[in-house]
Amino acid sequence: MTRARRLSAALAVVAALAGAEASAQSLLSHDWLVLQPELGISYANVVAVSNDGLFPSASSTTGFGPRFGLLAGMRFGPVTGGARVDLARYAAYDVGDAGLFIELRIPVPFIQPFGRVGIGYAWLGDLNPDPRYLACGASGSGASCPKVSGWFGSVGGGLDLAISSHFTLGANLDVTFLNLTRAASPASVMFTNTGDSVGLQVTLGLHAALRI
Repeated sequence: MTRARRLSAALAVVAALAGAEASAQSLLSHDWLVLQPELGISYANVVAVSNDGLFPSASSTTGFGPRFGLLAGMRFGPVTGGARVDLARYAAYDVGDAGLFIELRIPVPFIQPFGRVGIGYAWLGDLNPDPRYLACGASGSGASCPKVSGWFGSVGGGLDLAISSHFTLGANLDVTFLNLTRAASPASVMFTNTGDSVGLQVTLGLHAALRI
């Protein structure tokens, strides 16, 4: 194959992908349903910003772990909005959240940058009472660990590539602020009073979206 023919073939592929991108993401188009599973690696520190007795005797409140998420919503032109749920797993605890998000993308051909924000309910689950972590109960049982919940606010962005008019692949970076409150536990001297904190969670992830 001559250089000219190879160049023509490459330009045809780029044009096809760009056309798929434009048809899927243009200012005048819409998706009645967007389903987007996400998978990433996450870092969390639930007392990164402030700590008012959330876990008084905690040995470790930070960690790295996998994060799983699902977004569902609708897109009108460059704006997508809907609901999301996420669960990240760490040695000391799980971080879960459920809330709403809005996303704005730059409608350029082929690859599209996007930014997004979210807000909603957050909680800590599967608290590890091991003294190496939260030290809130007998080793092997989290029954005596008080309930911890609150709200989250997130900001993030990334890049999307259109494989077809109904399927996109992308990467994202999200920063989540966690405002958490711990319930009091009369059964434990350590948790007689309530506690709260402002923490941080950072996630680098990949996602795939089905657009109908």
